Amino acid sequence: MAAHASTGGVRNAAHDPFAHYMYVLSCGDASLYTGYSTDVEARLAAHQAGRGAKYTKSHEPVELVAQARFYSKERAMSAEAHFKCLTRAGKDRLLGQVNDGRSAETFADVLRRELPGFGEDTAYEFVCRELAAHVDPDYRKFMAGLLPTVDPRRIVGVRTPELRRIARRVGRRGDTVTYLRALPHQLYEQDQVHAILIDSERDYDRALARYQAFIPYVDNWATCDQMTGKVLATRPDETYAHIDAWLASDRCYTARFGIGVLLHNYLDELFDPAQLALVASTHLSGDADKSDIYYLNMMRAWYFAEALARQQDAALPYFERREDSGQKHASADAARPTDGTPSGVEHDPSGAWLDEWTRRKAIQKAIESRRISGKLKDYLRTCR
Repeated sequence: MAAHASTGGVRNAAHDPFAHYMYVLSCGDASLYTGYSTDVEARLAAHQAGRGAKYTKSHEPVELVAQARFYSKERAMSAEAHFKCLTRAGKDRLLGQVNDGRSAETFADVLRRELPGFGEDTAYEFVCRELAAHVDPDYRKFMAGLLPTVDPRRIVGVRTPELRRIARRVGRRGDTVTYLRALPHQLYEQDQVHAILIDSERDYDRALARYQAFIPYVDNWATCDQMTGKVLATRPDETYAHIDAWLASDRCYTARFGIGVLLHNYLDELFDPAQLALVASTHLSGDADKSDIYYLNMMRAWYFAEALARQQDAALPYFERREDSGQKHASADAARPTDGTPSGVEHDPSGAWLDEWTRRKAIQKAIESRRISGKLKDYLRTCR
């Protein structure tokens, strides 16, 4: 057979995370060898040099017959496994549909249509294919700078509007759950699609189970903050017990997610001043990674800035300086703004205080907020 390397016009790049190939070789005795690779040219050279596999080494020379481009390792290896189950006549029939020179179909197209048990793309393959179509190298560089806790090799650079569009489309598929079960994901953007999918779930029990399954794999602030947990507020008391557990976690992004649920859902009619003390007392152990401590404290500061905008009376004491190692709250009532702002508010009786770094960061975020009055901002500056 003549070599046929149909890839659908997509480059065969060894470092392309979406380049996954099933390939077929013709051996010297006319037998066929089927394999998987991310770089068919390099793999073929290895086979021809006797380093590819025991079988091809003992059945030289080898020639490339066909290659099928897929967008995930899972899909390419599935094609390999299904193809190997065919009889020789069955393999020749599929190879002949591409090699007859009359068809513009790629080998991957033939396999999807003709290979028994293989069928159309899975939800996971669909996501990978869609991500590959919207890669923006400049945006990748931008995001790599914003996500220092993520290996840059895991970032391909797909913008959030496209990620949301992909999530909507995969959410309408009948096999969406297969994507949600495919953890851990290889790429940051796959995690983003996963987070958006979960956050769109409107069934409480399914959403909770999916949050719980996914949170241990979250390794950055952007994916964590993609999940607001809106549906969890439909059963607030039940959710509150889970929030307690999340905030008690020694994992940064589990605790950060718990604070996020409070921030997005519990600062209005579900608000309780005890929640402020709960967040104030949330911290990681002293031997935690510095970046984890930083990203948890940034979320705590964001929470208090939001709380000040929405529950000013209860939140303001946490922004003020304290005396005598925190035994007495230092508030100068006469210096406080009187136009719609609190006076003489007592600190939560639990005694929880913000550490100084987080208190100052919360002041900074509040001063930057458009939702805080100018008079209150002036007062906050005296609290630094």
